[in-house]
Amino acid sequence: MRKKKVIAVAAIVLLATFAWAQPSAEPTWVDLVDDLSRSQLARYELLQYTDPGNKEVVREFVFPEHANDGVYGVDVSHHNGQVPWTNFAVSGVKFVYIKASQGANFRDPKFEANWRASADAGIIRGAYHFLTAGADGAEQAKNYLALVTKSGGFAGNDLTPVLDLEWDFEKVGDAKVDRWSKLPVDEIVRVVKAWLDTVEGATGRRPMIYTAASWWNERMAGSLLLKDYPHWIADYRQLNFKNGAPLKVMQHDYLVWQFTDVGAIGGAGVKFDVNKLKGKDLGVLSGK
Repeated sequence: MRKKKVIAVAAIVLLATFAWAQPSAEPTWVDLVDDLSRSQLARYELLQYTDPGNKEVVREFVFPEHANDGVYGVDVSHHNGQVPWTNFAVSGVKFVYIKASQGANFRDPKFEANWRASADAGIIRGAYHFLTAGADGAEQAKNYLALVTKSGGFAGNDLTPVLDLEWDFEKVGDAKVDRWSKLPVDEIVRVVKAWLDTVEGATGRRPMIYTAASWWNERMAGSLLLKDYPHWIADYRQLNFKNGAPLKVMQHDYLVWQFTDVGAIGGAGVKFDVNKLKGKDLGVLSGK
């Protein structure tokens, strides 16, 4: 009887080990080539949602000259081409977020190279996913997690995962239509929560939501269902930058402010989106 019990336990352990060892199926990835850059979305917001007297944007930010009054970072994607990672490390760039994926099977073709190179350069890094309205949130999360895993995985000091939640355009005739406009608030929240819960369950980190207040305040109708997640706000308005505060999501605070897309290292070369941390402790972006 005891022998049978031992055999049964051994079989269970063997099966469990076998199941754990099987790699999850990777998505059939499609490289992003015509996704909108943050600069294009920022211009759209300024044209559609800003008063005539507040359309001026922050036009210059140079590392390290302008980065001495806080904690500044950048975000990059394939739109930035070849990223000068070594220059970042010595120019006052304290952190970087890298675009990883979009939808259920799209990937940024530069992500794997950027993810590895940023670690080699000693830059504190994080990865973000652009959420689309046409695919299940959990499936999109699996796309994101599979790509990060393939690219070397998360390290202990990496920043918390980020969900990019804003305009998801499709072309209808000659017009651009935000796919989210077709969904009620509770359905948007369901898709968002599915991504957030899946990623948090897999990483043990509470993700951060990147958004523009103009999108959120229109699409989310004042919903507080996502108020427990930290926010990263995009607002390029020069007047708001001078006043020291972005246009915020209703009844939500923020941790990071993306205020320009023309940041430069030493004033020359490729331009980058620049972000300022609220406060001076990067630990708030750990998600732990």
